[in-house]
Amino acid sequence: MVREETLRAGGIEVLVRRKRIKNAYLRVRSAEGPVEVNAPVAMPLEGIARFVLSKEAWIASRRGELAGAQQHAQAGRIDADGQMGPDTPSPCELEEWRAIMERDASPLVEAWAERMGVRPQRLVFRNMRSRWGSCTPATGRICLNLQLAAAPDGCLEYVVVHELCHLIAADHGPRFKAAMDCYLPDWRDRRERLRGTIRR
Repeated sequence: MVREETLRAGGIEVLVRRKRIKNAYLRVRSAEGPVEVNAPVAMPLEGIARFVLSKEAWIASRRGELAGAQQHAQAGRIDADGQMGPDTPSPCELEEWRAIMERDASPLVEAWAERMGVRPQRLVFRNMRSRWGSCTPATGRICLNLQLAAAPDGCLEYVVVHELCHLIAADHGPRFKAAMDCYLPDWRDRRERLRGTIRR
C-alpha cells in the first residue's frame, strides 16, 4: 500500500509517497502545485527535504518550462492533429528519467525475464513520441520509452511484461494475449492508465 504525507522543504511544498523502493525520485507536474517525491518507506523526512533542496534549481527550471507551456496552450497552440498538445520533455527531464529507468527498469526486466523463461539480449532507453516500448524478437532487443519513469504506478511493469511477451509471441494474437493474461492479469487496466499520456 502506498502511504502519502506532506512536508515543506524551504519554500517548496512536497507530496511524499512511501513505496518499497531503494532510492527516492522526484517529479514536477505543474508550475505551482507541490512537487512529488516517491521515497523508500524508511527514508526520514529530513532526508527527503535535503533531497528536494538539492534539486531546487532544477525544480525552478521545470516549473518555468511548465508555466511557459501553459501560456502557449492558453494562446491556442495545437499539434498536427488539431488537438492541444502536451509540452515536449526538457533535456533536464530526459536526464532525470534516464537515471530512473537505468535504476528501476533493468532489474525489473531481469526479474520478469527469469520468471517468464525468456532471454532479452539488449535493453535500451529512448524518448519516443508514439509508443511506450518495442521488441525485436529476432535480436532480443527491448526498447523502453524514457517517459515511463514519470508514468502512473504499475505502468512501467506493464510495458516490460508486454515487450517480453513478444519474445514468446511476435504479434498481438491469441498466444500473446494468453501470455499477458497469465503473467499480468490486470494488464488491460494498466494499459488504460497510459493512454494519451505520451508527451511530444
